[in-house]
Amino acid sequence: MVDHLKHQGPYYCPYCNNTIVRFRPWPDIYDFPKCQYEMWNKQTAMCPVCSSFDRERLYKFYIERETDLLVRPQKLLHIAPEKNLRKWLKGQPNLSYICGDLMPQDAEMERVDLTAMPYADETFDAVICSHVLEHITEDHKAMAEIYRVLKPGGWSILQVPIALNFEEILEDPTVTSPQARKEHFGQDDHVRIYNRKGFVGRLEAAGFHVVLFNLAEKYGVEEANLYGLSEKDTLYIGTKKTVPAQ
Repeated sequence: MVDHLKHQGPYYCPYCNNTIVRFRPWPDIYDFPKCQYEMWNKQTAMCPVCSSFDRERLYKFYIERETDLLVRPQKLLHIAPEKNLRKWLKGQPNLSYICGDLMPQDAEMERVDLTAMPYADETFDAVICSHVLEHITEDHKAMAEIYRVLKPGGWSILQVPIALNFEEILEDPTVTSPQARKEHFGQDDHVRIYNRKGFVGRLEAAGFHVVLFNLAEKYGVEEANLYGLSEKDTLYIGTKKTVPAQ
C-alpha cells in the first residue's frame, strides 16, 4: 500500500491557483514496471480541482520563466493540446494560437498529420508537441516537419516518455496489435519506448539543437516539489538555429 502521507502538500496548481493538500495519482493502468521513467510523478499527477497534469504544470513554469512567448506577438502551434495548457495559451492576447491533432476533438482544432503538416516553412515561433512522437511509426518525418515549420531562432517543447534504465530505444515494427504493443511498450497505442540518448540523437538528426531543462536543478527541489514535480523531471527543448546573414 502506498503511504500517501509522503505525498501531501502544501502544493500549488498554477492553472486554477489553488493550494493543494494532495494531488490525485495516475491510475494503475499506466504502471509499467519494466521502465524507470524520467518523469513519473504517479502520486502527484493530477490537480483535484482542475485536473492539470504534472507535465502541464512544468510547461507553464518553463514558458513563463524561460521564454519570451508571452511578451511579444508570436505564432504558436500546439499539437494534441492538453486542456489546461490550451485554455491558458489561447487566452494570451499576444499569441496567434493554433492547435491541431490527427483526429481533432472539436471545431477549433485543425487536422494535422505530424508527418506532413499543412503549413508553410518557417511559420511558427514555437511548437509544443508533448507525448505524441511515441505514437508515430515514422517519428523521423514528424521531427523533420516540426523543424521545417519553425522559424529560425524558434523553439519547441518535445516531450516523450523516457526510460532511464534503457540503453537504446526499444522499437519493433513487427509489433502491431494493441495487446502486443501494450506488453512491449506499456500502452496499446505506443510504437516505441525512448531512452534519453536515442531521443536526443533523433532530434539532432532532424536539425534541432537540443537543450535539457530541469526545474529542480535550476530553481531548487523545493520549487519543483511545490508543483508536484521531482528532481528527475526534464524538458527537451529543440531550437532551430538562426540563419547567418549573407
